[in-house]
Amino acid sequence: MGLKLSDLIRWNPDARYSSLQVKSCNFTEAMCKNLPIAKFVRKVSEGKCPLMLDLEKVETGRSEIFGVFRTKTGGTSKEPKSVLRTSKSWIKSFEVINSFQQNSENYLIFGDLTHSLALYGMLEALYLGHKVHHVQKLKSEDELKLSVKFEPTFVYITPTQIRFISSFFITLPSTLNVYIGGGRLNFQTREMAKQIFPNATLHLFYGSSETSFITISDEFTPVESVGKAFPNVEIKLEKNGPNKNRIWVKSEYLFLKYANGSNKNLFRQDDWLTIGEYGKIDKDGYLFLLSEDNSRITIADNTMEIYEIEDKLKTVENVIDAAVWKIENKLSGHRIVAAVATNGEVHSDRLYDALDEIKKIFKPKKIYKISLNEWPLLPSGKTDIRALKSHYHEQ
Repeated sequence: MGLKLSDLIRWNPDARYSSLQVKSCNFTEAMCKNLPIAKFVRKVSEGKCPLMLDLEKVETGRSEIFGVFRTKTGGTSKEPKSVLRTSKSWIKSFEVINSFQQNSENYLIFGDLTHSLALYGMLEALYLGHKVHHVQKLKSEDELKLSVKFEPTFVYITPTQIRFISSFFITLPSTLNVYIGGGRLNFQTREMAKQIFPNATLHLFYGSSETSFITISDEFTPVESVGKAFPNVEIKLEKNGPNKNRIWVKSEYLFLKYANGSNKNLFRQDDWLTIGEYGKIDKDGYLFLLSEDNSRITIADNTMEIYEIEDKLKTVENVIDAAVWKIENKLSGHRIVAAVATNGEVHSDRLYDALDEIKKIFKPKKIYKISLNEWPLLPSGKTDIRALKSHYHEQ
């Protein structure tokens, strides 16, 4: 019996699924026991899942494409969008990843299957015939402890998930390869990853729900780079004009289109696609991302990267994550607000001490302290900035 996404992405008979509720089982057993993966599959096959659907065909403006499914973008600071893609676009990358692997792997994935990274990792493992353990609740100590017993060898994870797991002092020495996507990997988070996965090679990859893999890093990748082009991906930069250094991608992994709505930064030209991000490529082929306007704060002709403030706050003891955003201020243009996820006592003085080296105009007037259990996360495993802004908005 296959995984019923119109039999597009089949469940390999050697594959096994497990979670907190159940030991390793095959597809038939998972369906009989009505496990989370079974509930998800049933919703899809019955057309009841709002975030992922089987479609017989879809009009793309170029041709009719058969066998299409739906997943969601990360949506860190904007409303997540539903994207349509063919199963073939993912299967092609499954086969590339398989070429890097051992004969048998124990996959570990985190989060909601409605998000593309968790779903991708799940389907890749099931398609290739590996065991996969599904940690649904990142804040569940029981689930995380069980993942140690599973002895994972291969992990898909986001930087935010790494920081949350570190707060439980979990170590996974069996893991040999960790694929990290969905955000910046600063020095501190990289060190946390090394503590959680002491024997693993860390592979930072850059991509999006629309493009899938764009680049992947190796042991020779410079610290600030996101790596070289993933196999079968071509990258080019605009050379001139107002969009100089805008990144364009050509590959077999690109999505078809949005299920509804649009993205003002996304453009297609022949077989090439851009999502409006910018970068530079060095002589060795390594890609370095350049900051977007919405990731900077400009006050009185002074500019600072938002992540620089967040990284300072993350150095404080018992701070697991941090978020900084700007709100309009009639006098100075912007006002800065911050929030930190805490796992224990955090004194406000320590937070401001960590910001001692940055200019006064960039120091948040208010830093909200939020317990780890209350910190809002998206299905993608990223911090929900929109929820923070809505709840802690200052006029």
